[in-house]
Amino acid sequence: MSTDRKGQAMDAPFVALQDLRKSFGATEVLHGIDLDIPRHAFVVLVGPSGCGKSTLLRMIAGLEKVKHGRIVIDGDVVNRVHAKHRGIAMVFQNYALYPHMTVRENLAFSLEMLKTETTEMERRINTAADILQLDMLMDRLPGQLSGGQRQRVAMGRALVREPKLFLFDEPLSNLDAKLRVEMRAEIRALHQRLESTTIYVTHDQVEAMTMSDIVVVMNAGRIEQAGPPLELYDHPASEFVAAFMGSPAMNLLRGRVVRMNGAPAVEVGDGLVLPLGPTAPVREGQEVVYGLRPEHLSIAPEPDAGLAGDVALVEPAGWETHLHADVHGRRFRAISTDRLDVVPGDRVALRPEPSRVHLFDGETGARL
Repeated sequence: MSTDRKGQAMDAPFVALQDLRKSFGATEVLHGIDLDIPRHAFVVLVGPSGCGKSTLLRMIAGLEKVKHGRIVIDGDVVNRVHAKHRGIAMVFQNYALYPHMTVRENLAFSLEMLKTETTEMERRINTAADILQLDMLMDRLPGQLSGGQRQRVAMGRALVREPKLFLFDEPLSNLDAKLRVEMRAEIRALHQRLESTTIYVTHDQVEAMTMSDIVVVMNAGRIEQAGPPLELYDHPASEFVAAFMGSPAMNLLRGRVVRMNGAPAVEVGDGLVLPLGPTAPVREGQEVVYGLRPEHLSIAPEPDAGLAGDVALVEPAGWETHLHADVHGRRFRAISTDRLDVVPGDRVALRPEPSRVHLFDGETGARL
């Protein structure tokens, strides 16, 4: 096995979180986090508000004390290492720029605090300005910049430190939709250019899917699932992950396994029976959650060609159309790449693809 200069295995995780727990008073917000992050990976922590993702990031950064568990960065346990000595740079949601300083002065500030030699400081500032296209903005104050420009300056303040690890805490939340898309691409391109290790926190599952090498879905202080984004999308480990990953969200209906024409199916109430593949891992009478992504529901204009339903809402989204339909009192979401000639109140038929159904245990929510 090959090792690096510290004697660490080259395939050892660059960041290792081991049984991390965190409480604020009597409230426990992290319940034993274990996670290995490979070197050079772009890892996104995603989950609803209050799931503990920002607290976890702040613990890695050294902004929250670790009283239980270990944080290992590049082979070193950093539990008691001060934030400024961890080799980390963090980009915050609010940019944290000094309003009375020019862009150049903002970029230089942390290097001056570290007493960096002048020529080295200039090299780092010029390199960051070139990478982030800040050359024409160096003499402006933050108040003279757009939101996207301020975000690039905040990234530049992190970049000049040449850290071992980049941390981003919901950095795009204050930007409009167009700028968010542009900055997503810029951050990802920066990561690829620098071959850095990055941990990025967001509540936006689209950001998680499009930016990451590894997505970590958190819920109520625990990790629900971690892996490549398409693995989580195609094979969610739990009902929670299935519901959280994907936009529009997966259709999820509770029901009971029955036999229909000799094959397994799921009865979800009011006489509505949904098909399953012949090899579905279920037993008759079992309580399950039936999941089907909107793109796996085809839409036919003839009501007798599938599950007959009433159109409740039509959302044209450019190259695709999102359709909401009520079938036996159950709301279904479907996606079509065709230009549908339907309006609310029309009758349509929805045809599920049995081979694309996701099944979850009705009690635990775990994937079957």
